[in-house]
Amino acid sequence: MSDVPMPPDLLAQILSWLPVAPLLRFRSVSKTFRALIDSDYVIKLQLNHSLQTNTNLNIIFGGDRTLCYLNLDSSAKVVNKIDNPLYFAIFETVILGSCNGVVCLCTTEPDNEIAFWNPIVRKFKKIRLAPAKCSEGLGRGVCIKGFGYDHVHDDHKVVRLVQYCSLHNELVHSKIEVFSSKTDAWREVGDFPYYLCYRRNFNTFTKGALHWLVSQKPGKRVDFLIAAFDLTNDELRLVPRPELSNEHFHVNLAILGGCLSMVCHYPMKNVDIWVMRSYGVKDSWTKLISTTDVKLIRELDFLRPVSYSRSGDEVLFEKNFDSLYWYHLENKTVKRFKVAGMPRLFVTETFTGSLVQVNIGNPTGSGAKKEKIEKKDDNKRDDFLSKGFRLVL
Repeated sequence: MSDVPMPPDLLAQILSWLPVAPLLRFRSVSKTFRALIDSDYVIKLQLNHSLQTNTNLNIIFGGDRTLCYLNLDSSAKVVNKIDNPLYFAIFETVILGSCNGVVCLCTTEPDNEIAFWNPIVRKFKKIRLAPAKCSEGLGRGVCIKGFGYDHVHDDHKVVRLVQYCSLHNELVHSKIEVFSSKTDAWREVGDFPYYLCYRRNFNTFTKGALHWLVSQKPGKRVDFLIAAFDLTNDELRLVPRPELSNEHFHVNLAILGGCLSMVCHYPMKNVDIWVMRSYGVKDSWTKLISTTDVKLIRELDFLRPVSYSRSGDEVLFEKNFDSLYWYHLENKTVKRFKVAGMPRLFVTETFTGSLVQVNIGNPTGSGAKKEKIEKKDDNKRDDFLSKGFRLVL
């Protein structure tokens, strides 16, 4: 540490307060800085600090092959275009979700190409998944994917729910399959004994589990339940829902501030936003917002909370896949949020800027050799850039 006259632990604490962009530049200062910034300790420290302080938050806009993102912390409010790792795939690109700054992209069935991608670091790992299992003669089924993180085994996972119903709406095939990035393999983990209420696929991953709206009988959307699949122990359970009126409404799940949330839209009347403050506790469901503001409910087909503002006094909403709105919790006012460069139609996903990257499987044989060569080339480049640069603290 001769080139950095400071204890490594103290330096790591200082670096953890920085966004990803300057950290990537500082890797070229010296070998010491590069080794420290690339260490698991600093990567996790920086991520945890960002999550705890609600900083380094970004919104990625998807919907077609072109992707872009917006840093909510930046005063410039500039939409940054970025290369899509699956741009040249034949099928449409779908954003499955994000965890720890890693965004999971996939192509639709039957292509099944997956990219674990860090948009800020601009590195990705890409694989092609095996097709979903099905039996002949079942007709057309439903395949829904989700993305999450198993913190116990440090494993990013893709979950696939494959469901077939007969002509009489009876479940004839309903299975959960899990792909582990750590083992680079699929596992069939059990049956899924519920009917999906909504087939629109939005990733609702929080508290280590993926969530879906389901029912025990086909077409019974009023008596819906919330099913949760735990990525650590492969356990399927039910999460209590809030007490709701018997009026006709549309409902969808979302994640807000790391908590499970629910949007209840009573057509032409109002929208309620519920948040589960303590996960798994029914009485912790709190009605955060109830609004009749025409900006949100007029011509409403779809509404989803995206994020709190950094101060926590506003909530950002995505409406009808074409507009964003800020809702002020105290003043109960709504204002349009528009930034130059935003696409005309989009689906949003939030992600935290981090240095985290996904490794797929245990590298062996030629794969390990290729990775070693790539790492050697990166080290050569960093050594070249570091010459003549020293940071004086």
